[in-house]
Amino acid sequence: MTKDGDLTISVKHIQAYDAIAATGSTIAAAVELGISQSNASRLLHQLELYLGVRLFERDKNRLSPTREGVQLGPEIRAISDRLTALKVLAQEMENGRSQEIPLRLAFPASLSATLVPRLVKRFLSENGPVRVEISSGTYLAIERMVADGEADIGFTRLPSPTSGLRQEILLPSRNLCALHRDHDLAGRAALSVADLKSQDLILLNRERPVRHELEALFYKQGLRQRPAIEAHSVGCACGLAAEGLGIAIVSELLAREYLSLPLALVPLEPALPVTYAIVTSAQHPLPKSAALFLAYLRDWP
Repeated sequence: MTKDGDLTISVKHIQAYDAIAATGSTIAAAVELGISQSNASRLLHQLELYLGVRLFERDKNRLSPTREGVQLGPEIRAISDRLTALKVLAQEMENGRSQEIPLRLAFPASLSATLVPRLVKRFLSENGPVRVEISSGTYLAIERMVADGEADIGFTRLPSPTSGLRQEILLPSRNLCALHRDHDLAGRAALSVADLKSQDLILLNRERPVRHELEALFYKQGLRQRPAIEAHSVGCACGLAAEGLGIAIVSELLAREYLSLPLALVPLEPALPVTYAIVTSAQHPLPKSAALFLAYLRDWP
């Protein structure tokens, strides 16, 4: 048998061989594949032409592998298995359930320990297995990870200095006072800057833009005292306040994640608004799993 160099082999030829090898008959293989018996025979014949060897011999109305067929069979079946795995992988990608393409999230530490695990658990239970990667950092670091395609979804504070981001969800909030629920001021409907005088204050460190906004507000209201404690995150500030170490000035949106602690959240007057955003990259395509995860974030606040 001579090799036909002009013949093109497709997935159908591999599937036909696989079915014939499994059933020992072109008739049974045709039924399994949903094609005619003549079509199954033609596909086998073309594959044999392409390989230049006969793969089956007819033996009492049954096809039995030739010596060459026995040797080549595992290789052909390996191709069939690989094509099946490729199809499954493609379907998983389309459904956002691929283990090959991870869902990459970038959130500040305060949310990576509270909100993110809760949403990831729900997402995986409702969407099946997906590999998830979670990163934390400053807002600027998160923005750069998303803009550079190192993270699919990020959480940041507006205004953002980073170009190349798409704002998917806007999350307006305000700063308020977090204090131990037994604190003398915990029952107030609101706390003014004047109420904070002589109180131990817990503020986020000086690298945070909100710290400068707070100090400007305090300065206008005549509050000059230094904070008793500087915290690196909202979660840390809330934890310190829950221990009775002072009054933390933090974002309401993030502080609500820590209400399991013995905390009271009291509005600060005058109000100091802040807006956060869920962002994605404007340059890099969003994986299907990330698009699905955005719906869970929209339900969060």
